[in-house]
Amino acid sequence: MTAYEVLLSTTAAKEFKSLQKIEQNRIREKLNDLAKDPYNNSQRLDTKKLTGTSRIYYRLRVGDYRVIYFMDDDGIKVVRIATRSDAYSWLD
Repeated sequence: MTAYEVLLSTTAAKEFKSLQKIEQNRIREKLNDLAKDPYNNSQRLDTKKLTGTSRIYYRLRVGDYRVIYFMDDDGIKVVRIATRSDAYSWLD
């Protein structure tokens, strides 16, 4: 099985760079796992489909952080990386 490509939005890239190195490594590892198993068939990742939005978003839980993403033909597009308290406020 071919791994999906993970792309970060400009906002997500800035949020990622602002984190401490240990948190960056944890999130990078989970994103690599997500790229290999985007539908979480192995049940190893803490993912959940978000409801109440116009687009189908998913969240990946990595400790205190939430990675908000969606999937399309190009791969996995990460739109936010934030703490739980900040991660959902921008959703429509």
